[in-house]
Amino acid sequence: FIDPAVKKLSLVLGKPSLNSPTAVADTLRICLKSPGLSLPLAVLSKLGGPLLAGGGPATAVLYDDREILDIEPDDTGNEVYGLAVDLGTSTVVAELVDLRTGKVVERATAVNAQNSYGADVVSRIAFAFENPDNLQRLKNSAVQLINDLIAGMSRRSGVPRHRIYDAVIAGNTAMNHILCGVTVDPLALAPFHAVFSSLPPFPASEVGFALHSQARLYIVPNIKSFVGGDITAGLVASEFAGKAANELYIDLGTNGEIVLKKGREFVTTSTAVGPAFEGMSVSCGMLAVAGAIHRAEWDNGFKFRTVDDLPPQGVCGTGLIDILALALAHGIVGPDGRIAGPEKQIRLNDRLSLTQQDVRSVQLAVAAVRSGVRLMLREFRVSMAQLDRILVAGAFGSSLDIGNAQALGLLPGVPESKVAFIGNASLAGARKLLLSRPDRTAAETLAAKIAHISLATRPDFQDEFVQALEFKPYPGGEK
Repeated sequence: FIDPAVKKLSLVLGKPSLNSPTAVADTLRICLKSPGLSLPLAVLSKLGGPLLAGGGPATAVLYDDREILDIEPDDTGNEVYGLAVDLGTSTVVAELVDLRTGKVVERATAVNAQNSYGADVVSRIAFAFENPDNLQRLKNSAVQLINDLIAGMSRRSGVPRHRIYDAVIAGNTAMNHILCGVTVDPLALAPFHAVFSSLPPFPASEVGFALHSQARLYIVPNIKSFVGGDITAGLVASEFAGKAANELYIDLGTNGEIVLKKGREFVTTSTAVGPAFEGMSVSCGMLAVAGAIHRAEWDNGFKFRTVDDLPPQGVCGTGLIDILALALAHGIVGPDGRIAGPEKQIRLNDRLSLTQQDVRSVQLAVAAVRSGVRLMLREFRVSMAQLDRILVAGAFGSSLDIGNAQALGLLPGVPESKVAFIGNASLAGARKLLLSRPDRTAAETLAAKIAHISLATRPDFQDEFVQALEFKPYPGGEK
């Protein structure tokens, strides 16, 4: 069922007469059978000329059945589009969506240009904290990148940018604040709170997006602290709030977020994972694009599969997990993460190898997720055996080998049938919210009722993290 915020209605305005000199705006409301519709000044200024004469076809662009965004000459009802964006810390993915059919017309991906100011959220918050001008630099970087993605999708699809009337952005708390030009200083200091959790839709032009002049922007509501709208969007996409159950939602992005559902109670936390799972901060790492090693097997040595079956150009997140699990099983890497042999490298082929620092990056990322999951389960007295399902979102898509992930200790040791990979749930959620007003209401309700715990304030976190640094499966059945 598609119920977007933006809809178009065809109309023909009646010609004014001396006997009934009704204002054009009132005639328009009567024609649309909605006397309470608001009309911005920018729309009122267009009601002269051919529209004032009446008698010709026109199209009204409505937002949420309450406001007229535009009156367009002729019948443009077949041209109504929206933008869904996953504003990730490491990568940004955008989709151009037909709001009549729900079809994705174009898709575009790019490395987040803010990487030059810091590879993770904490680094960017610190950069913004140093100087007020730095916040504007970060914002401009994000806006320019998204505008470039919009321009490319518009060019490839033939859809003019002025036919894009609505945008939904799903990002973490810091990314959402930066995009809106709102200070992130409160996120830099305890108690690490945000300036806003949710915002009403507002003109996209206010942040600088190059869409229709009256297009609206909806920021998916943040939950609390460092758990942002990208997680809210993912929970909506996966229907995580559906039936009562014991379930884990794990987002394996740069800022790792975990949501635990116990029956119908929800609690969340975040942990600093870093960009290793997305192929960043690794010497031969890359995104899961053509030529990336995304799977590895052992046959008297490493055997690789690459995206699009091209010669290996680097390693993406799923490939890293496979390689390290195999290296662990064959004694190339010890449980403490140290590479055996004098070279201190895991040689993949004549050109590519993983260094000790690369292994360390993955080791820290695995430990961050593992310690967060174990503390959440322990806090709310849910054992691994009691988990009904684990949903894994983020960089790994659907090609992660569950057994290898469990061997390293990244995922709990539950039956593989209980683990589901849902890929870029943040983007899927943004698209769903673009196409469904009821889901926006549901997202706001869900985000507001999820409790939050801070791992940093727990006296046992440091000990748990240190123990989690060892590559090994979770202890079986431990609470």
